[in-house]
Amino acid sequence: MAGLQVHTAETAYAVTQAEIKAWCKIDSSDDDSAVALIERTVHNWAKEYTKRTLTTVTYNLFIDAVYDLDIRLQEGMYVGIDRNINRKSILLPKSPVASVTHIKSYDDSDNATTFASTKYYVDIASIPARVVLRNGEAYPTSLRVANGLEIRYVAGYGATTAVPYDIKSACLEYASYLFEHRGDLMNGARVLAPTSATQLLDPYVIRTLSKHPYRGMSHYGGMFG
Repeated sequence: MAGLQVHTAETAYAVTQAEIKAWCKIDSSDDDSAVALIERTVHNWAKEYTKRTLTTVTYNLFIDAVYDLDIRLQEGMYVGIDRNINRKSILLPKSPVASVTHIKSYDDSDNATTFASTKYYVDIASIPARVVLRNGEAYPTSLRVANGLEIRYVAGYGATTAVPYDIKSACLEYASYLFEHRGDLMNGARVLAPTSATQLLDPYVIRTLSKHPYRGMSHYGGMFG
């Protein structure tokens, strides 16, 4: 088992209240409370829809263990999957990732040991980002029975102004829709995001084969599990 925790939550959102009010042509402050709720709602919606982090968040990823397998790549063409090879890397959910703060291992007495950053490479170009073990290195062993490895990392595009325009536009489209359809849940109807918003987000969706992208069995499964 494994899990992802928010260590430091975002303090900014994909769009600001001022941007929502300008988009919706709201001139007064009478609806500021509703706009504040919509600001957070559309931010969380875009995060969940895309499986990305939009503004800066620090996460703690806990995993049980990682198999240290050194499988030599065969030359030429052959049929097979790269599951075993990829076990030497750890996928980091909620891209984009800016940096890894630390990797710590815990023994059965819950004593923490920091894994030297010289022993791994952080691939932030990949989506999802990953921690890759350097040649000749091995992950820590003698771990506690669960959550033996902790990876703390910073994710997100940064400030509100750094969020891609397509994502911001999608949030504004949905914000306008929610503002205009307040109270429409009264009779059991669902207020779904308009297609004009979801189409803007579709290119940013991170898709995986697993329902549990940070849970494996005896090892970190990544895309499998």
